[in-house]
Amino acid sequence: MGMERYTLIVAFGGGVALGYFFFYLRYGATKIIDELRKNLKLANEEIDYLNNELEEYTQQNIILKEKTTELLEKNDDLATVVAELSKYYIHIKRASEKSNELNSLLSSPDERIHEKMEKYVQPQEEEKSFF
Repeated sequence: MGMERYTLIVAFGGGVALGYFFFYLRYGATKIIDELRKNLKLANEEIDYLNNELEEYTQQNIILKEKTTELLEKNDDLATVVAELSKYYIHIKRASEKSNELNSLLSSPDERIHEKMEKYVQPQEEEKSFF
């Protein structure tokens, strides 16, 4: 019985040591495990937040692209209008210059004006009546 007791005591001591070893492995690093779980939870929340932000920014980007396209089309239309207005401005400016020139000519009397005007003025015919 001596050897069996010794074996039983050694087995019991080994079992206790082995149990403590597993207990230490399992619960000895609980602070580290809790910290890692907390970090994982925060990381998952951050990922969810960033995914929501990404969806929102994607929608905003789509809207901005549509508005940009509209504004570019309006810009093209306005460029066409400005080009037309520039043409009219040049014609109006030329007309103004001619008008000023005409005013300067009309402000000084010319004795030969009657002769010059005869080729442009047609004699007026008498009014015709139906009766």
